[in-house]
Amino acid sequence: MAPVPPARPYRDFLTPALHKRFTDASLYTLLLCYTISMWMDDWNHYLWAWFPIGPAGIRALLIFIPALVVFILRVAQWHVGQRNTDRPLDTFRKYAIRKNTVLTLTGYAISAWFYSEIYIWTRAGKSRLSLTDRGGRQHDWIRLNERPLYLRFMFFILAMVQGVCHLWFDYDTIDLPAMKPRNDKSTDAERPSKRPSRVLMQKLKPMGLMAVFLVLFTFVAGNILYFLGFRNILWEYYYSFAAMMVSLRRSSTPFGLPPFAPLVGMFVTQGALLVFLWQLVNTAFGIYIAQAPLKKGRPITSDSKDPNGSLLSGLKAKKETVKAIALWELALITDRFPERRRTIYSELDRKTASTSKQITDICLAEVRLLITRISIALDPQFRPADENGQKQEVGPLTLVPKIARPIQNTPVTLDGPGPARTRSEEAGQLVSGIAKDLSSPTNNNLRKSPYVRNGLEKTQLAIKENTQKAEASFEATGIWPALINSWAGRPFRQSLRRSASLIVTGAPYSHLSPLCNAITAITNLAVLSLKEDDWGRFSKQVPDIIRSFTLALQKLEEYVDSLTVHWTDLEMLSKPEEERKKIAEVEQVRECLREGLRGILGVFAEYLRSIDLGIVEIQEAKKVVARGPEMAHVR
Repeated sequence: MAPVPPARPYRDFLTPALHKRFTDASLYTLLLCYTISMWMDDWNHYLWAWFPIGPAGIRALLIFIPALVVFILRVAQWHVGQRNTDRPLDTFRKYAIRKNTVLTLTGYAISAWFYSEIYIWTRAGKSRLSLTDRGGRQHDWIRLNERPLYLRFMFFILAMVQGVCHLWFDYDTIDLPAMKPRNDKSTDAERPSKRPSRVLMQKLKPMGLMAVFLVLFTFVAGNILYFLGFRNILWEYYYSFAAMMVSLRRSSTPFGLPPFAPLVGMFVTQGALLVFLWQLVNTAFGIYIAQAPLKKGRPITSDSKDPNGSLLSGLKAKKETVKAIALWELALITDRFPERRRTIYSELDRKTASTSKQITDICLAEVRLLITRISIALDPQFRPADENGQKQEVGPLTLVPKIARPIQNTPVTLDGPGPARTRSEEAGQLVSGIAKDLSSPTNNNLRKSPYVRNGLEKTQLAIKENTQKAEASFEATGIWPALINSWAGRPFRQSLRRSASLIVTGAPYSHLSPLCNAITAITNLAVLSLKEDDWGRFSKQVPDIIRSFTLALQKLEEYVDSLTVHWTDLEMLSKPEEERKKIAEVEQVRECLREGLRGILGVFAEYLRSIDLGIVEIQEAKKVVARGPEMAHVR
């Protein structure tokens, strides 16, 4: 028997699919670039103002270069799932100073600079944007024109504003769907979905409003920076550069920007178009990249000679984005494609293990990672067991940054009273210390004095009264509570939603989609194995699935019960008490696990005792499921 050739890597199928989506998104961008190109023209020649094979087409291709710079940024930096940090301040500390941040700001600056140069070259004569200006009379000295300098500076500030928005709202995030397990009413028919072009058209209005807002904000902020800070500094470098090319009239100060109103109109109009172009690039890229891993209605690995082998290479990929898309494809296969799903059960002769066993191990690894994260959150000393059941000897695992040195085992001696927790206790300790000093044998004569005793009593009462008043005043009008309640205190607030999402969905980016898709995939395989697994091998993996789901739900319930709302979490404190622990991401994971466990218990209800599950394990699984909606079909 000839050896089976190795399966083609998953990237051989994913990369062409991503290229196709990139091309589709670029077509809409190129259409907008052509529209902007016609807008820039003065329309003195009606044919050449719009004819694609001519100045309009060349200018459109040049305008596409700024859009291509942003496309390159998105291709290099996109990731699956939102950023997960404990506080906004932690997000700033982690992402503000890094290579990608500098590249993002630099990319937008290059994009804005190239766009402004295209506009200045196009409108140099008509809008007085040439490098030099002769003034009102022909015999005047040639002087340096400040208008293009101002316009370039404003476009640069616009790039910085757009770059900050890109980083603040994390445009690099690609939100992949988190599928749910099949239920009794599910069918294998493909569910209808909106076309990407239709979704993009629905976002045109928000993109336009965003463009207008950013341009108006930049106009105000940019003028303040230009006229109050950078005008004279930029002028010196601008003059030195221009003097190397033309003979200029000597002047240490700018000549001015008249007429200013048309110049403002140029920036507002072209700035809005440029921001709209950036928004279209980011939106179109996000929409098309987040499309299902399908080709002509079939999974992208269907063209492989070994489809499941290629899919397994994607599930084992080290790159998180590739693995997330592969898990999504697996979930789609188990949900919508019965013929391909049956091949997962039938492939038993792979080198490592059968296809179904490898897929189950990979998916259960996501569930066990969830259990490990929650276990560490509940007990920082927890260590996961290795394959042999031994505790792993690893360094200390922390879910929050260290703020102090580790406690040492050396004995500690205290020479005086311990630190007071309140001002009243501290004052009492101070007075007690004075009293002890007065009562020492060396101060016999002093402690007998009635004046000293009377003064000591009055001092003690006064200190207590003053400290109580100070504490009450601080609690009512403390600086820290006032700061937390203001907009400036948002970065310092503790957020229950962020902390819970960090633990449950992982870090640095949320694993919500891979986790739920992994749960969905093995649930669907388990539920449908009784009908489609002709060899009956998949049932051997059902006990591990039930145990893992049960333990994950138990840990999740325990973790949610242990949550407390911090006094700085104004978002949760504003909600009713029964709603404070309901975090969307946590509830989605819990519902996915519960639906999966309910479906498996329902299908294997008659076989639970015969598949190596104990009575206690069965009761625990049913108990965990029963905390949700009623499970009438499980007896």
